[in-house]
Amino acid sequence: MNKLFYKLCLVLLVVVSLVSCAKSDSPNTVPLRDYNVQYLADLDTIDKYIDTHYITVDADYNVTFNDLPTDGSQLSIRAQTQYPLQFKMYQDEIQDVNYKIYYISLREGIDKRPSSTDSIHVSYKGVLATSANSQFDYSENPVWFKLDEVVSGWSKIFPMFKTGIVDPSEGPNPVTSDGYGAGIMFLPSGLGYYANSSPSGTIPAYSPLVFSFKLVSLQYRDQDRDGVLSKDEVPSGSVVTYNPLDYDSDGDGTANLYDINDDGDQILTKNEIHKDSAGLIIFEDCDGDGIPNYLDPDACP
Repeated sequence: MNKLFYKLCLVLLVVVSLVSCAKSDSPNTVPLRDYNVQYLADLDTIDKYIDTHYITVDADYNVTFNDLPTDGSQLSIRAQTQYPLQFKMYQDEIQDVNYKIYYISLREGIDKRPSSTDSIHVSYKGVLATSANSQFDYSENPVWFKLDEVVSGWSKIFPMFKTGIVDPSEGPNPVTSDGYGAGIMFLPSGLGYYANSSPSGTIPAYSPLVFSFKLVSLQYRDQDRDGVLSKDEVPSGSVVTYNPLDYDSDGDGTANLYDINDDGDQILTKNEIHKDSAGLIIFEDCDGDGIPNYLDPDACP
C-alpha cells in the first residue's frame, strides 16, 4: 500500500512539473518591462528603420516598404521630401511616458474627421519595424474598427486624417471612396501590443509597429446614448482635440461620452437637448451664459 501511494505521488509530481514548465515556456508570457526603458529602445528601433528603409507610393496610395540599398539613388523615409516625415507628442498618464509618434500624411482626406472613440472603415497594412519584409497583417478591402478597441496608437493618429466621399453603389465590399485620407504611422510597442505576442509569433512581444492605411469612411458614435455624439461631448468653446475621453464637465470621474448626466444637475442629458425637423441637435442655452443647457448645472429649468 505504501509503495503504491509513493508511486502515485511520484506520478502526480511529474505531471505537475510538466504543466508548470509548459506555462512558463508559453510564447505569450514574458516579464513586464519598464515602460520608459522599453520606449527608448523602441524609438531607437524606429529611428533606424526610418533611416534604413525607403517607401514607394502608387497612384492609389498603396505603400511598399523597401530596404535602402547601399549603392542606390533612393532616399530614406526620413530624407525624402515628397511625403515629409512628421511627429506628434503624446503624454501617456498611465504609463508615465511622453511618446514621440512619427507619421506621414500621404493625403489628409476631404470629408469627415473621426474622434478617438469613433468607428472607422479602413484598409491597411502592418509590418514590424525590424524589416521591410515582416508584414503581419493586411486588408485590401476596408474593415470596420472601433478606435477605442484597437491598439491605442491608432486613436492618436487617425483623428489627424479625414475620410473620403463614399460611393456605395458597388456594394459595401469593396466600397469606392474619393479623396480618402491616407498615411503611415510608426508606433512604439507601448502604443501597440507591448508585452503581448501573437500565438503564431508573427508579432513578438515588445514589437514597434508600422502601419500604412487609407481612411475610407467612419461612423460617429454615441457611447452613452444620450443623443449627443461622443465627438460633441466637449466643453463649449474648447479647442477641438478629437479626444472625448479628456472631458468630464461635472468632475464626477466619468468622461462625458460615458456620462448620461453631463453636468450633474440630476436632469439627464437626453432631456436637455432638442432636435430640429431635420434631426439636427439644437444646443439650447436658456440663460444666455454661452454654455449649452446639457453642460450647465445652473441652467434655467
